[in-house]
Amino acid sequence: MKDELTLEEVRRMAAEIGLTRLTDEHLQQLLRATQAARARRAALPVATLTPADEPAHVFRADDR
Repeated sequence: MKDELTLEEVRRMAAEIGLTRLTDEHLQQLLRATQAARARRAALPVATLTPADEPAHVFRADDR
């Protein structure tokens, strides 16, 4: 993905998933949220991760 997103690209992506009634303010919020998520993801050290590093969520039913 490109580093820089434009408001028009966000509008197009939103329309592709059916979000056609978003206001410009909503699209700006979505753009800021996407930029923040990308920045956080870019800061994660993922080069050395293996499947064993994936957190496991284990659920167990009570014996009652």
